[in-house]
Amino acid sequence: MMRFGMNMELSNRFSNFSWYGRGPWENYVDRKEDAFMGVWKGNVADQAFPYYRPQEAGNKTDVRWLTLTDKNGKGIRIVGAQPLSVSATNYRTEDWDPGTTKKQQHASDILSADRVILNVDLFQRGVGGLNSWGAKPLDQYRFRDKEYSYQYTISVIQ
Repeated sequence: MMRFGMNMELSNRFSNFSWYGRGPWENYVDRKEDAFMGVWKGNVADQAFPYYRPQEAGNKTDVRWLTLTDKNGKGIRIVGAQPLSVSATNYRTEDWDPGTTKKQQHASDILSADRVILNVDLFQRGVGGLNSWGAKPLDQYRFRDKEYSYQYTISVIQ
């Protein structure tokens, strides 16, 4: 399984992203040792790295809570009952990787959505790449159980 979680879209006005977890840059379950626990802040538009070949970007691991707010401080707060893997970007997952066609697209070919695309996951599989030609993630970063569950609470920030 590549990831286990929820994907939702919010108004683009909720562009202020804060989180308590690993940061400030993107990190993944097998690529997080150089990202440190702390409270981090950024703009949603700055969370995705423009890779040469577009792919998943902007993930944060070990997240305890996150907020997405507008310029007046109104928005949502999500608190995990366990550490979460989250991302808040302006790109839909299906835009990054169009499936088997691959399209040979570049970052400049991907149009950002006029929305905040929020992923709140229990996990996302590791990125692998221990060599430069496509090695899969190590077994401890691949998720093969038949059942998973997780919890988080969404509250409104007034």
